[in-house]
Amino acid sequence: MAVQFTDYVQLLQDLEQTLRDLTALQPEKIAAVRAHDLEVLNDCMKREQAASLALRGLEQKRANMAKALGVGGVPIRQVAGRCPESCRGELSHAVESLIRQGQELRSAQDAARAVVESDLRRVNGELERRGVVTDPEDGTQPAVPPRTMRTDIRA
Repeated sequence: MAVQFTDYVQLLQDLEQTLRDLTALQPEKIAAVRAHDLEVLNDCMKREQAASLALRGLEQKRANMAKALGVGGVPIRQVAGRCPESCRGELSHAVESLIRQGQELRSAQDAARAVVESDLRRVNGELERRGVVTDPEDGTQPAVPPRTMRTDIRA
């Protein structure tokens, strides 16, 4: 089966939808961090990872399709100029929508990252205040907690 530019447009729309899904996760992640709900945050991160893997697969498919269409290595913004006139408008619209959604995702991810990092600094500060030393490089803590944080339970 020969690859058509209409198939390429559909793939770009699929990529855009996946970016929309990732963008929609960011407010959920922010809300989970602010509510200190690790279960919801973990769920968001799992869905984010799955969407990222899907994006990787779609991008590989897009690269292969572009190569089959003779536009491999051509920047995505310039592909419309190399396609038949009949699909140029639709392809241009799909590319612009995809780029716009990518920018929205970056903005949403930046906001979520700022909230997560802020909360992590607050948590690390509280741990240090309680005497738990953490390594800022890898976030690890000593195997034995300070005496003030031990329980009375003996095994």
